Amino acid sequence: MVARLNILTKLGRAVGISAFSIACLAAFPASAAAAEVQLKAASFIPFNTAFGRPFKAFIDRVNETGKGVIQISAVGPEAIPGMEQPNALRSGLVDMIANPPSMYKSAVPEAHVQDLSNMTQAEQRASGGQAAMNESLKKKLNAVSLTAYGNGVPFYLYLTQDKVKSIEDFKGLRIRSQPNYAPFLRALGASQTMVAIPETYTALERGVVDGLGYPGWGIEDLGWDKMLKVRVEPGFYSVVVNIMMNNKKLEQLTPEQRKVIDDAVVWFEDYMVQYDKETTLKSFEAQKAAGIKAVNLGPEYLKLARDAMWEDVLKNSPKEAQALQPLFQK
Repeated sequence: MVARLNILTKLGRAVGISAFSIACLAAFPASAAAAEVQLKAASFIPFNTAFGRPFKAFIDRVNETGKGVIQISAVGPEAIPGMEQPNALRSGLVDMIANPPSMYKSAVPEAHVQDLSNMTQAEQRASGGQAAMNESLKKKLNAVSLTAYGNGVPFYLYLTQDKVKSIEDFKGLRIRSQPNYAPFLRALGASQTMVAIPETYTALERGVVDGLGYPGWGIEDLGWDKMLKVRVEPGFYSVVVNIMMNNKKLEQLTPEQRKVIDDAVVWFEDYMVQYDKETTLKSFEAQKAAGIKAVNLGPEYLKLARDAMWEDVLKNSPKEAQALQPLFQK
């Protein structure tokens, strides 16, 4: 155990992973018999949330169908913070992660074309979009996206007070941000505050922020619905959580092991059809019960959101984004 921790610590220093994360990684079980490969996975969000449960379902499916062949041990952001997980995947410190593009924007800025896509996962695969995106991921993150979820679930800006009647009313508001919202919030004239998810409840409670950006799913999971009063519509962009695997590790799998993963992907994408419907209904019912009302700012608001992100993506990754754009639009 000590020797293993020392090795992990040296590797972690090389890729900028925190000492706490390294200690948690050492708790992963060592490999079992040679016939059964043990993979290490990490989720950007706790598994008991709307966006954590799908990855847990995928892992459970692999473990159920892959007994004696392949198994996955998983940790959440309490062990490895979400922003550290892409580096951990690139280095091989973990083998698989569930992560949105905003958490690896600095490495693969063109990944945000997925947020702007109006296509399902199956359509992106058929268009060649997923294959093209994987070429970028292989080159820049040593990773491959096996599948993704959240497609079609929009993002919204949620506010603690009913202060916004027009786009101009955002000026001066303090909004909890993250990389995928940043260009839009700048275009709105809102000020941005970076607050970690575990600290956001307190930030809302104390008035440190006037609102936040978050998808249509799951604010009730985090207790934020208790302090939010308004959901600004229309929703913008599309949620993308990529289930990615270290490319080198994927290539090392035997055909039998790879089949378990591939079959789980097929099962997962079918499973997500019903999960999407149920979770969307549940989340909007919870928001209504919490007294959150919708304020619709119309097509100009939506256009501003899309234009701001496209400008940012093209600025940060002009060649790749131009090539990917038609593959992610129908």
